[in-house]
Amino acid sequence: MFLLPKGSALFENLAVSKLKLPDVLSKLNNGSFTGYASFVFQSSTAILVFEAGKLVSVIVEGKNGMRESGFQALSSLAELMVTTGSGALNVYKLSKDLTMCIHALLEGETLCKAQDLKLIDINALLKKIKDDHMNGCLRIYTDEHSAMIFYKDGNPLGFFHDGASDIETSPAESQKIAGTPGAKIDLFSTKSADELMGTNLLEFTNVQKIWDTCVALHKSVIDKTNTERQERDRKVLSQQLAELEEAVKSIVGEYVGRVGRGIVDKEISENGGNSCLVDADRAEKFIKGVERAAKLLVSGTNIKLMMEKLTSTISLAKSEF
Repeated sequence: MFLLPKGSALFENLAVSKLKLPDVLSKLNNGSFTGYASFVFQSSTAILVFEAGKLVSVIVEGKNGMRESGFQALSSLAELMVTTGSGALNVYKLSKDLTMCIHALLEGETLCKAQDLKLIDINALLKKIKDDHMNGCLRIYTDEHSAMIFYKDGNPLGFFHDGASDIETSPAESQKIAGTPGAKIDLFSTKSADELMGTNLLEFTNVQKIWDTCVALHKSVIDKTNTERQERDRKVLSQQLAELEEAVKSIVGEYVGRVGRGIVDKEISENGGNSCLVDADRAEKFIKGVERAAKLLVSGTNIKLMMEKLTSTISLAKSEF
């Protein structure tokens, strides 16, 4: 996205996560705002251009250079606001004429694109801009630097270059870049500011519906993800409990014999299933029940060894769950 003049800052670095797109647009619309709002995300940037409260342009550009405009751009912006949980909003007030030039830069007609400056009769081009009473922007740039000249009715409104925060009256930087080997130019034109006033995306776009749809879709995705995670966790827990149950049966069977598996089954059933093995209170009841049953079948020494091994195995398992 092109670096744009900041003008008069109304808001800077507002956390997007705390904002709702319909509220932002309504505030700028009702305030008859003229200028632009930029939403800066890690992966994309959105620019919304306003003229007297009317939304005349929306552009969303990704890091890959792909652009969306109009309704699709508003939908993408809403999705970014809802799903990223980050980003910053900046709002800059500009004059009516400069706002017109920003529109030309973002969505105007491209009259000249990436033309090598040394192959262009620049004087003839400037004369055409003046003779045609052009509204728009002439961008002069190299790989390292760029500058823009904004025009109204063929006359320059001012100059803007990388590193500046506002419009300047001196063409020095533009001339310097123009004299650099390999410099190129872009030329964009647009309608007059008065004609742009006839465009208002807010009149035929239901922003609230776009926002609500994105919120609902995001919630459904989160709910589905949570459900899938819970199901995975449940399966993992079930497998772990089954493995622990089998380990317990092996220990008791080692000291009590075949009947040991039956003792474990009975105590697990009476204590609410094998989840009792990792529940502090129920595990204690389970262990005492196994111990009582085992004492009827084996000697005290074996009971002691079995209980030590059983308690150690269950305690270790509980710490890992």
